[in-house]
Amino acid sequence: MNSRSRYVWAYFMIAPTLLGTLVFWGWPVLHSILLGFQQSENFGLVNHWVGFDNYAKLFRDPEFWQNLRNTLYYVVLFVPLTLALSTFFAVLLNSKIKALSVYRVVFFLPQVTMPAAAAMVWVVLFAKDFGLVNHLLGTRVAWLSDPNYAMFVLVIVGVWGAIGLNMLLILAGLQGIPKSLYEAAEIDGARRFNKFRYITVPLLTPTLFFTSIILLIGATQIFDSIYLIIGKTNVALPSVRSLVYAYYQNSFVYFNPNYGAAIVNVLLLINLLLTGIQFAFQKKWVVYD
Repeated sequence: MNSRSRYVWAYFMIAPTLLGTLVFWGWPVLHSILLGFQQSENFGLVNHWVGFDNYAKLFRDPEFWQNLRNTLYYVVLFVPLTLALSTFFAVLLNSKIKALSVYRVVFFLPQVTMPAAAAMVWVVLFAKDFGLVNHLLGTRVAWLSDPNYAMFVLVIVGVWGAIGLNMLLILAGLQGIPKSLYEAAEIDGARRFNKFRYITVPLLTPTLFFTSIILLIGATQIFDSIYLIIGKTNVALPSVRSLVYAYYQNSFVYFNPNYGAAIVNVLLLINLLLTGIQFAFQKKWVVYD
């Protein structure tokens, strides 16, 4: 088989995935960008080009800026906490302990748990009158309906659900570090903390960089926990409503897909900007040697 035939077979094998990506990801993105510059009527059968009118309305809307602040606030709380805890548990599970595979499964279980089922459990745990959290703390705090606490509940739920997958990613990075480096450090008399600081952390930075990008993009798209745990009639909703939740409301509740498309288009630009900043600063802390 010559080289051209191998390329043909390679393209043939990736064609289903490539076509699926273009149909279910590429086209919706392009369609969303187009909708942001239009005004639709008759359930989308008639579209009028309105330029930047939707974006002008968006930037004049105080609710949009509140939703943006909520989203960024969640990102600031969620990403560092998840990254730190995932690294901590990955380091623990990388050591020689009994029933290691059992612990890995337990930590990964939230990742495969149905969001609706998990949300029901969290609602019961944080209930004001009969919740286990208030019972253990001896308080009667309305965790889910108080604007001062609702965001922290979402962060706790988000971290609980994200630790498993990110811990496995970091664990894979840890297992890729040559053991000979630790053995050489032990011969030189290095302590456990110094080995972690000067060997583990630098060589783990590529994995942490990749994980931080995944976490940041996922955090800006928070929706299901707001919808399932807080609810659309909750008085605390304005204090936690994200840009994706605002997109859902405008597109499928208020039937204004053009305004909703403008919201997610702005979110796309924000993600591109934040990811670009991460790539720009990676040279200052990521070690590839």
